[in-house]
Amino acid sequence: MAHEVITMASGSIETGSTDLKISIEGDSKMPFWNHDLKVKAILALLDSIDVKHYHEDGLIKEANESYEQIIEYAK
Repeated sequence: MAHEVITMASGSIETGSTDLKISIEGDSKMPFWNHDLKVKAILALLDSIDVKHYHEDGLIKEANESYEQIIEYAK
């Protein structure tokens, strides 16, 4: 059975850093392309989004535009 590790590290309130780093490790059934691992990472990223933060930050329009873009890319 394959085991994947997807790590997300975000910035710091103390330092003001807004960087986001994403790391994907695991065995791929597509060793050259790794598309299967990319899909798992995409799903993990989508699952990590908390929509209420868009509302709290007054970014509802941006959230809706992002949703539309995600849906379009998924087609």
